[in-house]
Amino acid sequence: MNQNAITLKVVNALFRKELRELIATKSFWVMLLVLCPLVGFSFMEAVFLYSNAGESVMGNELLLGRLSPLEGVVVPTFSAMYMSEVFLFPFVAIRLLGVEKQFGSLKFLLQLTPNLVAPLVVKLFIALIAFTASLLPALAAIAAWHSIGGYWNLHEILVLVLGHFLFALLIASIAFFSVAVTDSPQTAAIVTLTFTISSWVLEFAGQNQSSLNAVSWLSMTAHLRLFESALFSLQTLLGFLIASSTFLLLSCVWLRAADTVQQKLSKSLLTLVLVCIAALIARESFYFKDFSENRINSFHPRNEAELRKINNPLRIEIHLDPDDSIAVDFERTFLSKLRRVLKNFTVVYVKPKEPGASGQEDPRYGEINYDYNGVRLQSHDVGAPRALEVLHFLTGTRLEGEVDSPYPGHPVKADAGQFRFLFYVFMPGCILLLWMGSQRFLRQKGQCE
Repeated sequence: MNQNAITLKVVNALFRKELRELIATKSFWVMLLVLCPLVGFSFMEAVFLYSNAGESVMGNELLLGRLSPLEGVVVPTFSAMYMSEVFLFPFVAIRLLGVEKQFGSLKFLLQLTPNLVAPLVVKLFIALIAFTASLLPALAAIAAWHSIGGYWNLHEILVLVLGHFLFALLIASIAFFSVAVTDSPQTAAIVTLTFTISSWVLEFAGQNQSSLNAVSWLSMTAHLRLFESALFSLQTLLGFLIASSTFLLLSCVWLRAADTVQQKLSKSLLTLVLVCIAALIARESFYFKDFSENRINSFHPRNEAELRKINNPLRIEIHLDPDDSIAVDFERTFLSKLRRVLKNFTVVYVKPKEPGASGQEDPRYGEINYDYNGVRLQSHDVGAPRALEVLHFLTGTRLEGEVDSPYPGHPVKADAGQFRFLFYVFMPGCILLLWMGSQRFLRQKGQCE
């Protein structure tokens, strides 16, 4: 038997073993059990608010165009998944590796295969199977939404699910790394929660404190928000994969008991150097695709086609504090969209001078200077339509201001209260029956073996 056949046989045996252990793990079934009412409550509240919002804007085409089922129902429903990924899923992932390390059975894996990458990849795959199972309540909520006349877009949901999948992949990798560098599953859980909660805090602080904006990109949660708005970013996708691979490789390094601390540190440093090189390469993958039906993340396709003709560097100097509400709105409606189209694009914020003794404000407050290929234009209008007009005169491209979106909005008058039985009784009951049946099956199989 050749080496490849032996490796496949070992991997198959590891997969079957890990799958049995997942089914026998109480934390996995508890996660599914808790998710049913959590998702159900989020879904029913979202439908109630969305239905009332649709009724209040009926007849107003402008406001109807901003009524999106993705933002109003789907994302709030999946917010329960986010809570699970942060506070419940880590315990499932930690259990897959932590018990073996705690009781020393990890040494048997090293006897089967001297390379820890294969066993950890199998465990990671099992963790993702557990995450996929946890998606069932959320997908049931989407089906329930459709059954009461609600509208949903398949592309938007697929991008959203992809984002949560990548987020779960990174969480599982961090959990494995936490197990590798700690002495017990309990300590590993604390370390993992430190990563996840710090990510949330960093995102929140970055939105409210300009001093943290420079490092807010480190937040996993902030990158998940892109997928929640149905925006696909190749840079973000590669970033999640590189970060997950980094923690997985570091786990392999620190799980090897035969190596000294100095050897582990040296290998960790080498891994980080390789990761930095990969990150620099991934940074050049400039590709964005807006899958949202109302194109909230991008300009009209005709304008984007014209903006891509701009080859020379563009510099915009804004005399506002980055935390100013006007600057934040301009960033959301114009600058963030422009960054996804232009590569040679720089934004510089100049904080206005503090009012003097006379109380007079800085005369340059709110001033915006556009500089393209040596040509400068000045404006005090921070609206997206005016900004596009300025770029039209500055660059010679045929921009049309803000082209009206054909998105009609999808209001619906619906009541999701009829699904209380589904999420609070039926689905939890099915999970309990599957739990008890699986434990009985595993006991019987253990006795036969």
